[in-house]
Amino acid sequence: MKIKVMKEHKRRAIELIDLAIKEAEKNELDLARRYVSLAVNYANKYKFKLPLKYKRKFCRKCFTPLIPGLTERRRIKNKVIVVSCVCCGWIRRYPVKKTDKGS
Repeated sequence: MKIKVMKEHKRRAIELIDLAIKEAEKNELDLARRYVSLAVNYANKYKFKLPLKYKRKFCRKCFTPLIPGLTERRRIKNKVIVVSCVCCGWIRRYPVKKTDKGS
């Protein structure tokens, strides 16, 4: 029973993040921030982790959904992707993984 409830809340949190991205594209940033904040609160209250794909879709400081060119600036610097939030200036760096293509 407990796992079933947790899966339902996790699905709802992911759905809220997707809704937040749609609202941010319509320039409704306050509503989008509220949706992301609710999703993070669900994850904390019901003790589950958001998937990495969804964790990287919002600013961890101001909860703004990150959309390249609109609320996010991406740069590549020394094999590191630098993601900056345009709203608050939060910066996150992600290393670029090496791939073996022809060995």
